[in-house]
Amino acid sequence: MIISTNNRRVTGGDDEFTIRARNVTLTTGDGDNYVDDNGTNSLIQTGDGDDTVRINDDSKNATVEVGDGDALIEVWSPNTTTIIFGDGDTSIDVCANTNLILDIGVNEDYELNFYNGATANVTLTDGEGSYTVRGTSDANVFEYGGGDLVIVSCGGEDLIRVRQKIGAAYVDGDDVCIPVEGGGSITVTNGRAHALNVNGRKIVVGQYATTPQDVIKNFMTALTQTNLRGMKAVDDAIKKVSPFKSVREVVRRMVKDCKQIDDADTFLRDRCNIFVDSADTGAITGWDAGNCAVKTAESIVAERGAIKTFRGDSFTVNGLKVILPDKKLSAAEQTIVNGLFTWWIKDALNLIEQSYGKSLRFDNPHASTNEINVIFHRKGDALSSFAHLAEDDGRETEFDLKINLKTYGNVNALDANGSVTGGETFLDRTLAHELTHASMAANIRFYSELPAWLVEGAAELTHGISDENRDDLETLANDWDALEEILLNDSPDADDLEFDDIDQPAYAGGFMFLHYFAKKVAAVS
Repeated sequence: MIISTNNRRVTGGDDEFTIRARNVTLTTGDGDNYVDDNGTNSLIQTGDGDDTVRINDDSKNATVEVGDGDALIEVWSPNTTTIIFGDGDTSIDVCANTNLILDIGVNEDYELNFYNGATANVTLTDGEGSYTVRGTSDANVFEYGGGDLVIVSCGGEDLIRVRQKIGAAYVDGDDVCIPVEGGGSITVTNGRAHALNVNGRKIVVGQYATTPQDVIKNFMTALTQTNLRGMKAVDDAIKKVSPFKSVREVVRRMVKDCKQIDDADTFLRDRCNIFVDSADTGAITGWDAGNCAVKTAESIVAERGAIKTFRGDSFTVNGLKVILPDKKLSAAEQTIVNGLFTWWIKDALNLIEQSYGKSLRFDNPHASTNEINVIFHRKGDALSSFAHLAEDDGRETEFDLKINLKTYGNVNALDANGSVTGGETFLDRTLAHELTHASMAANIRFYSELPAWLVEGAAELTHGISDENRDDLETLANDWDALEEILLNDSPDADDLEFDDIDQPAYAGGFMFLHYFAKKVAAVS
């Protein structure tokens, strides 16, 4: 039945309705109904049956009042949809980026599911019962209305709004609990040591014995001090900074936790501090890793000031001499050189030092070199790459930073992030990755013999990949055999690790390992 008349009220059962008008109020009967909303300001009231309501992309400002039956609500509209819960079980499928207002009432029986990579700004209001809500990658508002609220995947940019008086927050394991006047409570799962925004005020409750970032700093320092090679060097560093004795022991514990939890997102969040639904990138310096500031794709490399033009053969930043091509630069190359000189070399090296400490600086006495050549090319699919020469004594020399103009030839000259016209990649993050390789190679003997998952995982940890590589992370958290195979592989060549369903196994696997190791050790040190 097509409803194209304003203010029409329809009753019935086991029917199909399509709304194509403004200000329609539709009340379904007790049967199993299907409602297809394409209207404006629609009010859809479901009955006692099992109804399906589809809020299409043309729908604007729809409100669904759920009755006593079980309802499935599919949200395809980018506009705001309000859902008022009844006594039945309600399932909400978010199929497009949207805004949701959820009036929970006394009902705690509902599910919020996300499909097609969709996200949602979620506001909870007027709840009187006990309920759980899962945050999304956008900034969410969690409005407490009574009872016991559990917030899963609360991000650093989210706001928890409480109109009642609250008591002193405390930690229960890794969760943060906030008592509310009148007997209710708010629990933020895995909120320990993270900055939470409650009524516009940042609160940090509980700490790790040492921070995950400190664990990684200690681990990287230990790598610079060992004379062992390959996986033995990694085992040695692990023994020096943690209760674990080897990579194998960490991996076995990691896989055991994966199997016990048996849910990829939960494992990543609760065991690794990887929030795939957070605006944070998952960098070791960011909110996800237990720090106070959210590090987004735009903010992870912190450029400041206007771009400057550089004319010359080389420049030196933080002890690293950057040698430019000995030729006349094209317009695209000059644009990148200006960015390298103004922001990207300095700010990437600063980020690396913040992440791993001073042990990876180029002006360290033990650094094997303090020079790097910039090379522009148009070969292959790699965004950029780092090349080096391994000497017999394990020291690395002749560093090359290769930038592919097939990707970055049209970089935005005015964007400090190094955005590319028509693309999603930022050059500043790519450079932070490559310069992490260079910093490690200059300061770790036998760097070229380290396992690929560690080398690539550390480079990814600098700028974070949970916003870019969610699929690989979730796949590995569900595929325990693949995760174990990757992390016990001692090959220094990332191409030796190939899996059908995983694009970059060494990158994602190493990133997960370091996050897991950092949180695990931080909790017990």
